[in-house]
Amino acid sequence: MNRLHFGCFNCPREGWLNTDVTPHLFVARVPGLAWLMHKMGKMTDERLEEHRQGIYRKIHYLNVTKSWSYSSGMFEAIYSSHVLEHLPLHGAKTCLAESYRCLRQGGVLRISVPDLDTQIRDYDPNRSMDWSINLFEANERSEKNMHHFMYNFESLRTLLQSVGFSQVTRCDYQKGDCPDVENLDNRPGSLFVEAVK
Repeated sequence: MNRLHFGCFNCPREGWLNTDVTPHLFVARVPGLAWLMHKMGKMTDERLEEHRQGIYRKIHYLNVTKSWSYSSGMFEAIYSSHVLEHLPLHGAKTCLAESYRCLRQGGVLRISVPDLDTQIRDYDPNRSMDWSINLFEANERSEKNMHHFMYNFESLRTLLQSVGFSQVTRCDYQKGDCPDVENLDNRPGSLFVEAVK
């Protein structure tokens, strides 16, 4: 498979190597564990149904903030939606550098993230606490689910260029050069960026 989808969580796509770091990957490999966790009140009905459907058995483990085990130039396309903002900046740089290395020449990386410019436009000084909680997802219990860094087009383009990408463009929802983009994009209102190696 020569297309990589990282951070897919519960949305693996056909024709892509789907990856994530969710603990559900390990739960899915132990027969009966999802059912037991649900019975103990540690798993929602929705997650249990996803386990019953075998969703997490379709996903491979990949920590995108570490060196990837994939060969250089292995992929024609790499896709990710709403992952980069959950990484510390140094982790995001590693992730994008590894994406660049693992793309073949002419390959495309498509990233979608919350648009910081939109968030700033929505700022109301009379509701700054609510705005900040929303911006950083500060009510999440797990640090990996919180936002560590936010991007607008200029900052994301700068980061992509710093790891080697020279052609970086802003795209519309479900439009671009990434294969299957009409099936991959599922968060309208996001910032969509494509970078070609």
